[in-house]
Amino acid sequence: MKIAGFEFAEGARFQKGAVQNASLVGQHIEMLRQQKKGELTPEDVLADARHGNSPLHSFFEWDDSAAAEQHRLHQARGLIRSVVAIYTSEDKPAVRQRAYVHIAEGHTSHYREAGHALSQSRTRKIVLQRAFAELAAWRQRYKDLKEFADLFEVVDETLKHLPKATHQ
Repeated sequence: MKIAGFEFAEGARFQKGAVQNASLVGQHIEMLRQQKKGELTPEDVLADARHGNSPLHSFFEWDDSAAAEQHRLHQARGLIRSVVAIYTSEDKPAVRQRAYVHIAEGHTSHYREAGHALSQSRTRKIVLQRAFAELAAWRQRYKDLKEFADLFEVVDETLKHLPKATHQ
């Protein structure tokens, strides 16, 4: 199979000022991959991007202080997402559940305790919409794997029974 062109994945996010030319970026990364005998690593991409004339350069933060802060924020998000709460009640067995969920509203975002977020209709809708968007992205990524055909049918059937507001 031959590559006919490049696009950025739906929902891809880049830093401000990144020159978002997917064709140029895709062609350049493909050239790097070929130079590396078919096995490209993030280190290869970063090494190339360090050159100011690389089409990948604008996708990275080169101010070390700002980059360090962004990395720490990335680590903080990972830490928040990694916490699991163990909920108990007198009449039910303990339940383990991700403690916090991400809520993106307009131009702001934050994390809320999962149980509270899911008990409120507005934030529950936000969580369901995000879950559906992640499922749709996963499905799009693996749509060509025939081994998942049965799973995709189950997903399609399930979506028929969900309120439209949760997956639009």
